[in-house]
Amino acid sequence: MRHVVVSRFSVPRLDAATARHHLDRDWLTQRLGLFRRYFVPSVGRCGVPVILLCSTESAESVAAGTADLPWVEVVVQDDWYAGWYGAGDQMVTRLDTDDALHEGWFRALEAAPPDFEVYCTKHFLRLDVDRSRLYDYSRRVPSPLAAFTGGANPYACDHAELEEHHRVHLLPERFLLQVVHGANLSNRRPSWLRFYRRVALDRLRPFGLDPEIW
Repeated sequence: MRHVVVSRFSVPRLDAATARHHLDRDWLTQRLGLFRRYFVPSVGRCGVPVILLCSTESAESVAAGTADLPWVEVVVQDDWYAGWYGAGDQMVTRLDTDDALHEGWFRALEAAPPDFEVYCTKHFLRLDVDRSRLYDYSRRVPSPLAAFTGGANPYACDHAELEEHHRVHLLPERFLLQVVHGANLSNRRPSWLRFYRRVALDRLRPFGLDPEIW
């Protein structure tokens, strides 16, 4: 099985409040910094190609900012739901560009039962950057991390609606590290009551991050 990771980097959003962020150079610079801090050390060691979806206006800037990463390809995409299609023998993983991936994710996909369209999880870790705290977190709906068989478009629908549109297999392990930070546009800091359980920062290691810096 061939794997690829696809992420929306700077595709114009549908809501008016954030639709123009892909045109903002300061926002792009900040986004590249987050990408370098979390995504790159985590995913870069996995040995799989990465597709970054960027608007027509931002693609050149993002390509220049990632030119030293031979495993990253920038693809122009101006439609929020148009996403990207892989080959029929590819499994497409979607991951936000400011999050991190557990080193066991691709092994778990290889070992998972066949005949499902999407593999995902409702349980993950959440790093509160401002407080240097890590939490074991759960949702009632699938997390943003998901893998799609047959090269299917991973952005055809919102991640919360995956179970309505696909045959979904849920993986019980914590394969996603979601990062809560001040510049997070789509994932505002939740109330502390929604945090499931605080865990040790050592659990950052399988995500390719050094717990000593937190």
